[in-house]
Amino acid sequence: MGLAEHPFFSEILLVLFIATIIAATFERLKLPATLGFLIAGVFIGPHALGFISDTERIYNLAELGVIFLLLTIGIEFSFDRIRGLGKIAAFGGGIQIIVSIAIGIFVSQLFGWSLYHGFVLGAVVALSSTAIVLKFLIDRGELETLHGKLAIAILVFQDLAFVPLLILVHTLGMPGQDLTSSLFIAAVRVILFSVVITVLWRFVLTRLLEWVVLTRNREVFLLTVIVICLGGAFLSAFFGLSMAIGAFVVGLMLANTPYGNQVAGEIVPFRHIFVNLFFVSLGLLFNPQFALANAGLILVVFGLVLVTNFVIMTLIIMFFGFPPRIALVTGLILAQIGEFSFLLLDQSRKTGLIEDSFFNILLSVAFLTIFATPFFFRAIPLLARLCDKIPLFGMSTKEAKKWEASPIAKGLKNHVIICGYGMVGRDLVIALQQEEVPHVVLELNPKEIKIAREDNANIIYGDATNEEVMKKAKIANARAVVVSFAEPFGMVHIVRVVQRLNPDTMIVVRSRYEKDVPNLYELGADLVVMEELEASLELNRTVLESFKIPPEKIQKHLQKIRTRKELAIEKAIFKRTTGLSEEKG
Repeated sequence: MGLAEHPFFSEILLVLFIATIIAATFERLKLPATLGFLIAGVFIGPHALGFISDTERIYNLAELGVIFLLLTIGIEFSFDRIRGLGKIAAFGGGIQIIVSIAIGIFVSQLFGWSLYHGFVLGAVVALSSTAIVLKFLIDRGELETLHGKLAIAILVFQDLAFVPLLILVHTLGMPGQDLTSSLFIAAVRVILFSVVITVLWRFVLTRLLEWVVLTRNREVFLLTVIVICLGGAFLSAFFGLSMAIGAFVVGLMLANTPYGNQVAGEIVPFRHIFVNLFFVSLGLLFNPQFALANAGLILVVFGLVLVTNFVIMTLIIMFFGFPPRIALVTGLILAQIGEFSFLLLDQSRKTGLIEDSFFNILLSVAFLTIFATPFFFRAIPLLARLCDKIPLFGMSTKEAKKWEASPIAKGLKNHVIICGYGMVGRDLVIALQQEEVPHVVLELNPKEIKIAREDNANIIYGDATNEEVMKKAKIANARAVVVSFAEPFGMVHIVRVVQRLNPDTMIVVRSRYEKDVPNLYELGADLVVMEELEASLELNRTVLESFKIPPEKIQKHLQKIRTRKELAIEKAIFKRTTGLSEEKG
């Protein structure tokens, strides 16, 4: 049989073809493409048109998609990105998983299920989707925001916790064997795999990649990376673990080598294919008739997901000292069942201890949570605006009383409010201190708060997007407000709050991307410092000077760049002033 006649080839072709058409249609209708891929899977699956009906082949397709998906996720992660958040990732993520399993066991007793059913339920519900969250944060440019870093840190812990959870699902699913000895054997396998993979990472991988890079051949480099990835997956299976675990761990290893960026450049472009393949395969397994017949029970479990992944996670993040807005947004971002959950569910199915009905209930819930996730994401701005209006969500009562009692707060007038105490905010504070200009800093990251207090900075531990916090900072008497961080989500809200409370205050905003500048001016910013513009001017100047271009010609080129940028700014300012005139009229 030739490749063209093989059913697997024709099925893959059909999946990709129909998924592309439906996803493109959803995009034209301004709907998330994710929903299109899910619907495409349902449409061509065994429970609808039946174009693909071999259930086992569907499971294999879904597992293949997850393996390659987790490889790309591992490659995109860098431990530097979550540095400083290890405590909340380990303790917060750990508490959330434990609470989820406890609630799962409790719910299982209410419905007359076994303890094993309860454990599987809690474990499956506990793990959010790294692929969906990562795509959302990248698309919105929020990967470096505080809520983005928190979400990624917790997801990394959940992904690593998948290994012991999978072992427990497998071991607890063998009632005929001694539990202690089974867990011991599984632990030995994990330790051996960890030792082997660590030795390879520390002493072999970097040197191997360095040797391959010296060949200066891109094809050889890509082939080496693929061999390493498949080898890691095979090694994981050899030690009795999931191939997906091996793929994810190898991805992490590659990401944290000196050649991580080059590896990501070669592999990550395929990530969207693997993500979409997983979504389509989930749709293939979803049974609409079963979901309708068991809608009540499925909605109960759906509510369980929201409780454990949204409510409990929000409370945990607040417990670690983060403000409610950040906690609520992070909790909402994590409110879905992820790709690792599918592997846990599939492993429990293979034990034969769970019924098809139980499997389909959790699969239906996974489908619904992923389907609802784009709508959850769209609700984040509304959630943030609600938080802006609630005083308690801006800063704690204790912090408010402490600030009001301080002599600095009572004497604030004609001052500068600095939002954020990162590197840019810190440099500005130093300059203002030396020139004896009155100022106050608003910060909500506990790590930055500690640094600010060590620097004797005038700081309020509160959310700058909250109206009550701005009032505590005496916005009515302020001369200027400076947004020193380049987070689109936060700076837009701050500009809106300042415009509501004191439109005469000068607003200076730092923006990373040109696309955000017109909107900031339209909202009411007086000056937007654009990183892309400054970088563009400096790059042009440096390169042209290296070619001995006369200074007057260089200035002409730089002026052309400025003019192009200023046109967009002038349009935004004109639109804003026109709107204000109409309001007054």
